[in-house]
Amino acid sequence: MASTTAVRAAAVRPARTAPRPASAPRPRLTILSRPRTAGSPLPFTALCTLIVVATLATLLYLNIQMSDTSYEITRLQSQSQSLTQEKQALAETNERLGTPQELERQARELGMVPVSEPAYIDLSTGKVLGESTPTAGDAAVADTPSASSAVPPAEIYDQPSSYHGMGNEGD
Repeated sequence: MASTTAVRAAAVRPARTAPRPASAPRPRLTILSRPRTAGSPLPFTALCTLIVVATLATLLYLNIQMSDTSYEITRLQSQSQSLTQEKQALAETNERLGTPQELERQARELGMVPVSEPAYIDLSTGKVLGESTPTAGDAAVADTPSASSAVPPAEIYDQPSSYHGMGNEGD
């Protein structure tokens, strides 16, 4: 076997340019206590449990509030619908009471009579033009026929009993 030897170079040390001062104090070494290892996991567990419980309580509170709000909205919508129906019923009653037949009936009940020729007031002079007289036979309110027989009731919102068409169907 052949032996091979590695060539070793001598280690070169850097030369000191200035000698080390002897007056510099050496740092003092002191013994420190061993660092404390991990403590009890109880505080961390308690904190995590507290966070979870607070989150669940907040979610429960928010769900209850949303449920209450939902019930309130439903109640208010129902109330709004009933008020809308009442408004429509009052508008229909107002329209029915405003018909000429109904107004005439109410006027007769109050003792008013129709006028054959109306009189007018000239606003610039303040004079009355014409003479207003009640129609013949209407002078006495007691002699007037009852409102139900004189004017038939308005049937605006009642369903007609028969359909007469416009006259151009089927002929």
